[in-house]
This record gives sequence, structure tokens and C-alpha cells, in this order.
Amino acid sequence: MLKTLQKPIFQDLFNVGLLTVGLVPLLALAFYNHPSPVDDYCYIDTVFKYGYFEAMNYYYTGWTGRYFGILLNHSNPLIVKWAGGFKLLSFLLISGVASSFYLLIRELLPKWNRLGIVGLTGGILFLFVLKIISVVEAFYWMAAFVTYTFPNVLTLYWLVVMIRWYKLPNGNLQKLTAIWAGFLVFAVIGCSETNLTIMVLLVAGWFGYQLVIHRKWDWFSVFLVGVAALSCYIFFTSPGNAQRLGGNPEGRNFTLSTLQSLKLLVKLGFDWVFRTPLLVFTILWIAVLPKLIEAEGTRSRYFSVPIWASALAYLGVLFGQIFPSYYGIGIEPAPRVINSVYLYFLVGWFYNVAVLVQLMHQKKWLGAQKWYLPPSIKAVLAMLILVSALFSQNLRMVYGDWLRGRAAAYDIELKERYAYIEKTPGDTVYVAPLKAKPQSLFMDDANVDPKHWWSKCMGGYFGKKAVVLKTNP
Repeated sequence: MLKTLQKPIFQDLFNVGLLTVGLVPLLALAFYNHPSPVDDYCYIDTVFKYGYFEAMNYYYTGWTGRYFGILLNHSNPLIVKWAGGFKLLSFLLISGVASSFYLLIRELLPKWNRLGIVGLTGGILFLFVLKIISVVEAFYWMAAFVTYTFPNVLTLYWLVVMIRWYKLPNGNLQKLTAIWAGFLVFAVIGCSETNLTIMVLLVAGWFGYQLVIHRKWDWFSVFLVGVAALSCYIFFTSPGNAQRLGGNPEGRNFTLSTLQSLKLLVKLGFDWVFRTPLLVFTILWIAVLPKLIEAEGTRSRYFSVPIWASALAYLGVLFGQIFPSYYGIGIEPAPRVINSVYLYFLVGWFYNVAVLVQLMHQKKWLGAQKWYLPPSIKAVLAMLILVSALFSQNLRMVYGDWLRGRAAAYDIELKERYAYIEKTPGDTVYVAPLKAKPQSLFMDDANVDPKHWWSKCMGGYFGKKAVVLKTNP
């Protein structure tokens, strides 16, 4: 057994197994997903009342500048009376998260074998699922995932497109790739304040890096800066922002918001480093990196950046996601925002470790033969990872909802509710509370108040005045 552990392929296969452990239940649960009474129906009810474009204008002028998020939410499958489309969207989203990890790793390490890339993808996805604060907000509640998880996927794809652009010769393909990169900047910025901050930091940081470090006037980065500036203008000139951001007197306090953001970032960082097997994966990552770097050449250009620059960008992206919540609306970031912070925490962590190892490799401090993990150590590390999986609340939750039938019961109950609403006469329909409430899929039930937005929006979708939750089942 110990001899088997020493073979490089074992570590890759082990990580592929972790990818399966984390990915399969999420994909399975997608087939039981449904629209949530929280917001999902309201977007389409507005479309039915005012028309497609006027509904989006209503949100842009009256609530938020998230122009691309508005477009996506008002285009959800309910617009064609297809509640089942939420299953497909969640399935595609989860697949997109995994594929974005894979494509980015493949671009950064093009000479690494496919199994190794899939293995690292599995390790990152496993860590993400293990400690993510809200599974439902990450993958299944559309109003949340189109404004956070989806633009995060687009941002990782944007990094891939950026890398590929610099490899292309001058010509039409390079121009089209530049346009595609510009569109991704426009789309990501228009999804949420959090993703706006991330993209602006990345675009401005790359422009500054080219100008200061490489002393080069990069017209491609200038073009992206222009797209980002235009996108921010569209976002911040929305009349709805004033109403959304002006509701809490604790907002707009720069000093307090900075201190609160730093305090939360330290707390989260401690949890993610010491209460997950991240350090175990880091040891394994460091063990394999020298060989990968040597395979890429004496200097892997994607990791040959000053460590201070990569670390500064890393901390800036993490801090920049937390700060807008405190500064804009004076409250702690919502779970869906923390999900986003954790995703970039993991990606940035492994990237910065690679930059540091590259630096040590150049200085001859760490070579392929200087870092050796005996089979017994690898066996212990593998056991620690498996134990963390067994005690993970998230994994127990998603597997329990799937295998114990809670998700299936939830799916059946909602289908029966839809049929009951449609066949019940009258303009107000009272429905029984759901019995099955799988935590990985369930956001909230209908509301007991006929005048509540959720009651009116669900009612409008089904052609009723309101759909109300019974107070006495």
C-alpha cells in the first residue's frame, strides 16, 4: 500500500476521487431544484405586468445598478412557464464551476498531464464544498447565483481568455478574443457590487503591472480599462442605487468599514486555514510543484511575478469583496458574498504558493529532489483528508438530502403545490407549508401575509392575486 502511495498517479487519482465526492451530490441535487418564493417569482411577475424591457428598467431605476444581473434574473425559465429549467441551470452552473477551475489550471500549467489537472481541480472543488457557508445560495437559489457564483465563473474564464490572448498572433482571432474579454468584463461588473470590485481590481492591477513592472504600454489592457470604466459608469449612474445604498446610517463610514472588513477577513482566514484540510493540500501541492516548474522550464512565466505583487492582489481581491457590504449598507456580508470570498481565497492561495515555490526554485532553495514525502507521510495526509470529509457538515447535508430522499420529497411536494394552485378557483390560494425542507435546496417557503411581496409575486405568476401560506396546516 505504501509503495502505491509513492506513485505520482495515486495522488492524482485520490484527488479525482475527491472531485467525485464533492461534485456528484451537487449535480444530483440539481435535478430536484425549484424556483424560490424569495425573489425568483417577482422578477417574472414584473415582466408579465410591465413587459420584458420595462420590467428591467423598473429595477434599474428603482432598486439597483446591477444591469447584467437584472437581465439574467428577468430571463429566468419562469418567463416561459418552465419551472424545470431551474434544474438545468443549477446543473450547468455546477459543471461550469468545475470546468472553470480545470481550464484555468490547464492554462497556467500547459505541460501538466490531464489527470493531474483534474486532480488539482478535484482538490480545490472538494475544499470549496467542504467549507462553503451556504450551498443553496451558491448553486440553487437563482436570484443569488446569477449575481455571485455565475460572474465568479465568468471571471475565471476571463483569466483564461486573457492568458490565451497573449499567446495568439496578430489577426482577426486575436481581435475577436479581445472583444470577448471585453464583454466578460462588462458582464461581470454588471452582476453585483462584489464582482464589480473584483473585476476592477484585476483589470486595473494588470494595467498597472504592465506599466510599472514591464514598463510597457499595453493597448489590450488599456482597452479593458476603458470597458471597465464604461461599465462602472452604467452601474453607478443607476437611480436605484441611492435607494439601495442609503438605508443604513452605519454605511459610508470608511474607517469603521475598513476595520470591520479586516476583522472579518482575519476571522474567516483563520477558519479556512486551520479548520479545513487546506494545509494538508498545501503540503501535497508544494511537493509536486518543483517537478511541474521544471517541466514548464526554469521559469514558468505565469508564476514569475514578484511575490509582493501577487500577495497584494490576493489580499486586495479578498478585502474588496467584504468592504462594499460594510461601507455601502452597513452590515456584514451575506452568506453568498462569503461564498465568493472563499472561492477566491482558495484559488489565490494555491496560486501564491506556486509563486513562492517558483521563487524558491529560482534561488535553488527548493528543487524537485529536495522535497520528498515518504509513503507513510502521504498515507497520514490522505487519512486526514478523509476524516475531514466524514466530519464535514456540508457533505453530510448534501448527501443526506440526496440519499435520504429529502430532496425528492421536496420536488414532489412542490409539483403537487403547482398543480393545486392552477386548479384552485379564486384570486387567492392558500397552500400548506412544505414538510420536506432540504437545507441544500430550500431557501424559504411562501408567506402567510397576502400583502407580502412573495405572496403577490407567486400569485401574479400563476394568474392569481396572491398565493398565501396557511397558518394552520
